[in-house]
Amino acid sequence: YPDLIEIGLDVHQTFQPEIYDVPAVKREYGRDLTFWGGISTQRALPFLTPDEIKQLVRDMISTMRPGGGYIAAPTHAIPGDVPPENIVAMVEAMKGE
Repeated sequence: YPDLIEIGLDVHQTFQPEIYDVPAVKREYGRDLTFWGGISTQRALPFLTPDEIKQLVRDMISTMRPGGGYIAAPTHAIPGDVPPENIVAMVEAMKGE
């Protein structure tokens, strides 16, 4: 991330929790970058229950919210194998139900 910050990037899209230590990244770079994503389209949305999705979204927002700089969103385009009820659960959790 230091190189991205150095060139003046403000937002990092496709923030994947599978490849980052989310709290550490927020702590280290959260003052300089806004992170967009964080809701896994690989391991979470297709496989978890709606209640698990809601908890995952709430947890991600709770981790990333302090100090601002977070846009809650799926990490990538939502694949066709994601149950519609999981998409609804994600949106409800993002809106605070």
